[in-house]
Amino acid sequence: MGSGFRRSTGLKVKFATISPKLEINTVPATFVDTSTIVVVAPQRDIAHVAHITVTNDGVTYSALPAVTKGGSGTYLEYTYVSLATWGPWALDNHTLSSQGNSMVTVSRKGRIIDGQVEGSIFYAGGQFACAAGPSTRQTFSRFTEVEFLDNSVPTVNSDRSLVVLPSVRDDFDFFVSADFTYELVAMEDVGMLSWRWRKWAAGMYPSGTFSDSISFSAEPVELEYGVTVTFATLTGKQQGDIWRFDALKKSPFIVKGTHISDNTITCHLPPPDPSYPDADPQREGLQQELKVSMRGEKCFSTPTYTHNDSGRTVTGDSKYLANVTEALMFGEDIKVQLEGYFSGPEDYTFELQMVSSTNFKWRKYRRGESTCRTRSDGHWCAFKRTGTISVEHAVHLEHGVFVKFATITGKQTGDRWTFHAYTFWSTTYSPVSFAGTGDTASDDALLYVEGTFIGLDGDATYEVEVMADTGTFRWRKYSSRSSDQTTAWNEDRYISSKPVLIDSGVYIYWLTFVGKHHGDRWKFTAYSGHVVTLLAKSYVGDALPAHNNIDGDARLPSVTGIYLGHEPARLRLEIGGDCTTSCIQFRWIKEYPVIQSPYQPVEWHGGNFTALQEMKSHDQKLTDGIHITWGPTSGYKHGNIYTISVAHMPTSILPVRPTPIPHFSPLGFRSTFHDPMGSAPGRNSVLTVEFTSSTTFKWRKDTGAYSSPKTVIIDEPMTIENGVNLTFSSSSGFIPGLHYLLPLRTHIPHIMNVSSTQNGARLAPTISQPVAAMSNYANSPNQGSLLGDVRPWGNNAGNHSIYAYPAAGMVYGGSSAVLRSGSTHDRGVGLSNVINAVPTQGYLVAKYPTTYIKIIGASSISEISGSLADELTVSGIYTALSSYVYQIEPHSSSILFRWRKYPLGMSDANATGWSSGHTIVVSGATSLDNNLSVAFRSVSYSVSASNRWTFIANRGHTFVHRDVGRALWSDEKVITGQPQQLSSGISVQFSHLSGYTTGDQFVISNRTIDAYGTYAGEKDTKYTVEILNETNHDLPTFHRSPTGLTTGLQAKMNVIGNYTGNSTFVFEIKIVAAGSSELSYFTWRKYLHGYSDGGGPFSAYHQKLSLSPLALDDGLSVSWAAISGQSTGDTWRFTAHAGDTFRWQQHGGDWSPAQRISNIGLVERDMNNVGLITVHVDIRTSGDYEGTTDATMVIEVLIGGSSFRWKKHSYLPLAGAYNATGTPGPYCCGTEEVMYDSNLLNGVGALKDGFGTWSPPINMMATVPILLGDGVHVMFAKTSSYEHGDIYYVPVKYTRHHRMSHGVHLVFGSSSGYSRGDIWSLSATAAVAARGPLSGHTELIIKGSGFLPSSSLCCRLSDPRTLHTMMLPARYVSAEEVHCKTLGHPPDGVADPVFHGSGSSSLFTHGIFTGKQTVVFTIRMVTDTTFQWRVDPFRGANHHRTDDWSIARHVSAGFIHSIKHGLSVRYSSHGRYSVGDEWKVTAYYIDLAQANAHPEIQPGSIRPGVMKYVSVSNDGGSSWSVDQHGLTRFLFSDIYVSTSGDDVTGEGTSALPYRTIQRGIHAALSSPRNVLRNTLSVGLTLSTHLEYLINRDDIIVRPGRYTGAGNTGLFTMGKMIMITAARSGEVVIDCSVHSSSDIYIGDAMQTAEGGGRVNLRGINTENCGVV
Repeated sequence: MGSGFRRSTGLKVKFATISPKLEINTVPATFVDTSTIVVVAPQRDIAHVAHITVTNDGVTYSALPAVTKGGSGTYLEYTYVSLATWGPWALDNHTLSSQGNSMVTVSRKGRIIDGQVEGSIFYAGGQFACAAGPSTRQTFSRFTEVEFLDNSVPTVNSDRSLVVLPSVRDDFDFFVSADFTYELVAMEDVGMLSWRWRKWAAGMYPSGTFSDSISFSAEPVELEYGVTVTFATLTGKQQGDIWRFDALKKSPFIVKGTHISDNTITCHLPPPDPSYPDADPQREGLQQELKVSMRGEKCFSTPTYTHNDSGRTVTGDSKYLANVTEALMFGEDIKVQLEGYFSGPEDYTFELQMVSSTNFKWRKYRRGESTCRTRSDGHWCAFKRTGTISVEHAVHLEHGVFVKFATITGKQTGDRWTFHAYTFWSTTYSPVSFAGTGDTASDDALLYVEGTFIGLDGDATYEVEVMADTGTFRWRKYSSRSSDQTTAWNEDRYISSKPVLIDSGVYIYWLTFVGKHHGDRWKFTAYSGHVVTLLAKSYVGDALPAHNNIDGDARLPSVTGIYLGHEPARLRLEIGGDCTTSCIQFRWIKEYPVIQSPYQPVEWHGGNFTALQEMKSHDQKLTDGIHITWGPTSGYKHGNIYTISVAHMPTSILPVRPTPIPHFSPLGFRSTFHDPMGSAPGRNSVLTVEFTSSTTFKWRKDTGAYSSPKTVIIDEPMTIENGVNLTFSSSSGFIPGLHYLLPLRTHIPHIMNVSSTQNGARLAPTISQPVAAMSNYANSPNQGSLLGDVRPWGNNAGNHSIYAYPAAGMVYGGSSAVLRSGSTHDRGVGLSNVINAVPTQGYLVAKYPTTYIKIIGASSISEISGSLADELTVSGIYTALSSYVYQIEPHSSSILFRWRKYPLGMSDANATGWSSGHTIVVSGATSLDNNLSVAFRSVSYSVSASNRWTFIANRGHTFVHRDVGRALWSDEKVITGQPQQLSSGISVQFSHLSGYTTGDQFVISNRTIDAYGTYAGEKDTKYTVEILNETNHDLPTFHRSPTGLTTGLQAKMNVIGNYTGNSTFVFEIKIVAAGSSELSYFTWRKYLHGYSDGGGPFSAYHQKLSLSPLALDDGLSVSWAAISGQSTGDTWRFTAHAGDTFRWQQHGGDWSPAQRISNIGLVERDMNNVGLITVHVDIRTSGDYEGTTDATMVIEVLIGGSSFRWKKHSYLPLAGAYNATGTPGPYCCGTEEVMYDSNLLNGVGALKDGFGTWSPPINMMATVPILLGDGVHVMFAKTSSYEHGDIYYVPVKYTRHHRMSHGVHLVFGSSSGYSRGDIWSLSATAAVAARGPLSGHTELIIKGSGFLPSSSLCCRLSDPRTLHTMMLPARYVSAEEVHCKTLGHPPDGVADPVFHGSGSSSLFTHGIFTGKQTVVFTIRMVTDTTFQWRVDPFRGANHHRTDDWSIARHVSAGFIHSIKHGLSVRYSSHGRYSVGDEWKVTAYYIDLAQANAHPEIQPGSIRPGVMKYVSVSNDGGSSWSVDQHGLTRFLFSDIYVSTSGDDVTGEGTSALPYRTIQRGIHAALSSPRNVLRNTLSVGLTLSTHLEYLINRDDIIVRPGRYTGAGNTGLFTMGKMIMITAARSGEVVIDCSVHSSSDIYIGDAMQTAEGGGRVNLRGINTENCGVV
């Protein structure tokens, strides 16, 4: 910024500095305006401040270089920085695709320190570079221009021409590791001029060995690895003519970055190198450090070579020096190549010196350090380490510096190379700070920090401290944002001058390992946000023999390596040579898959076979990182073929969990995760490895069956399942029975739904509410009533029954407890929380309101009755739990009284015995009972029953109620024990008149069934729900008293009888009195299943245990195996079920297994079980679920079949029989995560909670319930013979929600009490959420998960009928949304086959008819296994030529046979065909570009429309999403209107057209917008104003006269539409009866309100006042 700048060619800027050395650079500037110019600063080697001046004419500057006397405005200062970029970053996208470049925005984040964001800023400059990981691997870049050197006799230009093909073979990068110069020389050979070639390291003096002679030819000649040259002419060359060109390589992982601001940059990152080590193997995918440089990618200076003997030196390439003097002809032997990303804390000089012809030593020192020029000792100057020359592999020195030599030979002792390493590339660490004792020298205090920080918990600060033993250190870390520095130290690590891993990828080491002092402390911060992830793994398959190979090959070749290519491919190896049975040579070809449609077989295409190669017994290079080992190198059969599949799979394999000892690993390079077809799996999986002995193991995938045992082999990959290989480091010592898990992850995207901007009739799916069958009104006990049980709140305080004291033998009780004594129906001694809700009038109500009841019942005393009522006063606050009637009367003598009481609602026959006599007092009060006292007015009364006083002490005897939605409670009501009306037709009947706890609440809800969800099916359907007749009781579970020791017969209680109750109740029986030799007594209660917290107290009536049945309630009795020896507090529980079990069925499908509405469900078996165990018989459950979430108890049978383990897992509906959308099929069902243990999943990303923890092994016990957890018990019918590995599921429900199929859910209003045989039905309609015209240009809005922002993001539209597949580029919106734009789709004009014959009628048509006239195909069976066909013109065609019958072809069931004109047919695999069976198929010619006939292809079908499935790929089509259901479809269909259509029930398809044109416009695509013109795939010609639009639409109007509302006065609604007559000239819009005058009718119709436009084609208008 300044003033006086002028636009001119002389506008320049001069950068000048004096210190540390004089440097002046003049750089052209770009004129912006008179006050602003832009310039790119030149590169400098070290940090300093530059003096800047400007010139407009290239001569006169604003100031002299480095002269600052001119005052303000004459110069500027510019600071050059050399420190590597560091600090905390945030990446908007850290996940990269395996194909294409991915946009990543890097933003600085972190704390504000001294007003600045922590870390270094991003400086603008032209050298900005980004690297997707620190890999140094290079790939072919380009060839340079051919340089021609002629001999003394000139060669004419035309004969000089040599063309080099611009590409190479895939194996070029595998064999050519550096830049090379290729030279072709014309030479005399036996009197003929021919040519030879050689190569050497680029930039060096010519050297190398020439090839054999090659004749001049105009045909391409391959030199090596796809380097191909072609001479323009065959003659005119002269001996000695030379052609030279270079083959240059580059890093494919480094790209140019874009500077946005000081805090933000963007990088279009390529995929990281799959062969580079994973920075964090514990996480999904391949983790690599994102490197950023502000000063270019080359962080090394050009090496300087010094010859030992002569002292000759050369810096960089030497080939140009040969033109000066031949004495400086340095050849390729001195060439070294520097690679890597220097990570040192400051610039260093590296020096290499040969110590022999093959070995070297090296040292480093600070750049500019002059001491080391004359010394070779000390911390810096000493040569500390050595290395061996390598051509193929680079040798690592230090700080990420690698060196590779051009040749192995030609060096001698003393030869030397020097170069500088600059701090260009970013680091994940802050500069290190040191706080020492003052005695530690600076060199001894120099700590290096390197590696890639992979911390998952954010930035971390590390402290390192020298311990008392000064050869050791300790370290700790804490959050960089936390002031808490009390984290524990990690003790006793040895100080080293070599990297030591301390934590999360952090390595530290010192320049020296001595000279430290106790207490020396170093501190640095490791920053997150520098790591990118490649969610793909290289897949290299085994060498598989062809099915027709000749048996007898010596051995299958083995494959090693990492696939470095970019596309799925296969390598075909063919045995060849001059041999028959003992071949020693092979050749290979690389082929790529061509997939016309996902429903057709893959076709493979490739180049040519290589030349024959000799087999080798060690790693023999093929291509793209793949090696092959033949073992025996002879003994193979000529012509035998082996195929190796290779690809990048969007999958990852995680380490074994828990870490096994001895160690084995699945993380080898050859190990991958793919489905049986070699493609990316559709879901995650887990492999379980279980050892059967110390040397053998077996495995299972997910919950599948175990393999047969396999013996451990060490140091050799053992393939087990889906491409996973295990490598063992020990052959024995494993513990039998131990389980190890191998988590496998797939990373394909998933689609939830696809939509477009249309507004058609099926825009969204619908689910109706269930409708009760009329037969329900005849089913007992509810007879159609919806009224549910009265359920207590879980936090009720109890006391739901009255405390009664009946005398033995009384009608309402008694010690025998027979004849349902104490039952709710008798309202006797009671049961807990029994409040019966009944409707007061009628049952045929749609729905009752949910009603709440709250107990009031505050303590109160009634008026005293009796002839002497005024003589008695009662005082005190009544504290008993229930209401009692008290009776008081004079006793024995006139100065005494006695009292008794009986429960309210009973008579004095149920009263307690009379008390002993109490003295009548006047001046005080006599304590009576439950805090009540009485006082008399006189001191004596006549002893007579007529002088009796009576009063009622009330508590828990009143209630209020309200309906849901109402704020106010009703008036207080006294409990009467009879039906009491509430509101809305509901009454309640309390089992007792009192005894309910104040504040306790109850709810009365409806016994209904509701449906909800998003239906994902493809067709409309109907569901049926049925209540099953499952009235039974579970086996009792015994719960020992905490202080008891009860076992054996004393713990055994039997339940007898058939349960007759209407709802599911838990019965609980408890010992209340016991002794070692005395009979035990029990009490009992029952409560609604799942409401133990509101269960209330036990009955006050205690009974003796009996060996004979004792009646409880509702037909159930109990007896004991022993009636003494129990402990007080011992408890038995069992559940009696009624109306709590259901099943469901989708129309046309099977009934689901029986399911419980709530609480503990019925046992379900895994679909992969191999045992013959019968659930509910051999394995049963019981108990009362105490959890607060829906879950599944998982039971696994262990080895031996007599023990098991269990865990509580997240809920799996129907044992995972359906996936998240409720869709059955190969990509379901949720059980792939069952084997996980939550304790083993640390570091596994994207995993939900709820996997549970496996229990230790538990032995099975026959018929004895075993407690699992949360009140759930399991019982086995026997103790053995269960199949090892079988899985059983026990669903446990806190809610009453259930998932059926295709996203449809049920919710029950009550947990039980439904009438047996009740049936409900509901319907679900499929959606067509995405539709667009056949002409294309429709934008698809695809929502799901796992989308990646890469240039290889694409969509695919495919269908199994037409087999016409589109691949479309996709636009990334977010990880949950992408957009695609369709191309045009040819119409489906093929009708269904019409069958005539006696055999199977199953014949399916496929393809798109490409003929130019409508025809009829006839297909007939020649024999029962062969067929032929012919083509005839359709009736009414102009010519009547009939094709001859085709040659008979063999029927391949399930295979698609191509016929003619794009038509194909497929025979059913289950069909039985007969001779003479015949099918006729009409194929219609439809030209969408013309307003010709649009025939009705097939009545009731959408044709010519086509329904397609939509898939998404992150990697350019290497892998695709697998979601296929009703919400992932797109309908290619124009909108149809017909006079016979219907605007209400119509759908706008050919089968169900609309009635009016306006309804078609309403349904059409909205939001049209202009785009660049696209070439349509079917060559459609559209009206000019429509062909540049996205979301334009087409309406087809069938013949007829259209008039009135909806057909005239049309509103465009802002849409762009072409309205076409199905048959030109047969459609008339008659405006004689019109609905609006605000319209312009003609070729274009539009309203005043919008920018839409409608065109008519082939349609006549009448009476429309054309304007």
